[in-house]
Amino acid sequence: MRRLTRGLLACAAAAAPLRAQHVRTLESSRLLRDSAPVAVRLQLGTGTLSLGASDAPYLYRSITRFSDAFSPPASAWNAAQRTLTLTAGARHLIQTASTSTDDHDASVQDWRVQLTRRAPLQLSIDATAAKASLDLTGLPLRRFALNTGAAAATVRFDAPNPESMTTFDASVGAGGLQLIGLGNAGASEARIIGGFGDLSLDLGGRWQRDMQIAVTSSIGGITIVAPPTIGIELDVGGVLKRADVTGEFNRTGSRWRSANYEASAIKVQIFVKSVIGKLELIQR
Repeated sequence: MRRLTRGLLACAAAAAPLRAQHVRTLESSRLLRDSAPVAVRLQLGTGTLSLGASDAPYLYRSITRFSDAFSPPASAWNAAQRTLTLTAGARHLIQTASTSTDDHDASVQDWRVQLTRRAPLQLSIDATAAKASLDLTGLPLRRFALNTGAAAATVRFDAPNPESMTTFDASVGAGGLQLIGLGNAGASEARIIGGFGDLSLDLGGRWQRDMQIAVTSSIGGITIVAPPTIGIELDVGGVLKRADVTGEFNRTGSRWRSANYEASAIKVQIFVKSVIGKLELIQR
């Protein structure tokens, strides 16, 4: 009887539900003291990241909603070097007794960041396995770099960059990349590296300068949509299953040139290298 009682108690203890997660919201910000350039770095492991511009008198504003599965976010400002580092919480490797695997909020980390429109920025983002939605419209960017892993990333420019950008860099993994309005970025050079995910590049926008674009992909498909108002030169390297080019182009070997290339005020040179995949270039 004692053995049976102990067994029933053990089963009951094992079946008892774990305590539900607590979900907290933490906000932080820093006032903008002047309009001198700032280097900003965002770091996020898992979760979601939403980024946009703000007219408020802040260098940044961060709002993070996170569960007990994550440590609190952190920020660091180096006044001498004018660098700002914002880091989202790290996920705990060991599940505690208060962690409920059935709780809908057990792994919540939702990070929303706003950056100033009033100071030139060099922005770099490391989002290891986080879904990133980056609206760079209105941000005065002199340089941009994105590094992601398994989750998808969307980057958009809906209006011209207030600053001239040197390089636009994006290295993405299996999640792929959707890039909207690259013509508004104002960059002289774009370097985009993809892994297993698809790359979708929209070259729309108000073009102010020529650009060189290098696209490298392992396996995923590459789709490039270009407006007919700019001159396009496409060079293809590597092994492609298929290259479909739609529009008024002249082909010589592995090179395509739009019919308006020589006469166009804006010339965009695109070099695509794919280990194994397919490319689609559409002029419209």
